[in-house]
Amino acid sequence: MVFVSCNYFANIQGLGKDGSGIKEPVQAKSVDVRAGLGSQQRKADPSLEAQAGDSYKTIIQKKAIARFREMS
Repeated sequence: MVFVSCNYFANIQGLGKDGSGIKEPVQAKSVDVRAGLGSQQRKADPSLEAQAGDSYKTIIQKKAIARFREMS
């Protein structure tokens, strides 16, 4: 049994029974654990943004079209 320590990756051989596994340590990626739905910014079509003077009905229609395009 091989004990994996911090200095183990300094050796030339790789991991595994035959020594043919990875030779470099896996790099960790930071993740925002508090990110949820809507945390990613999406680029909206400028023509579907609410404009000054748009009626309520027009705004609802634009939002429905934008949601439909996101699903496609």
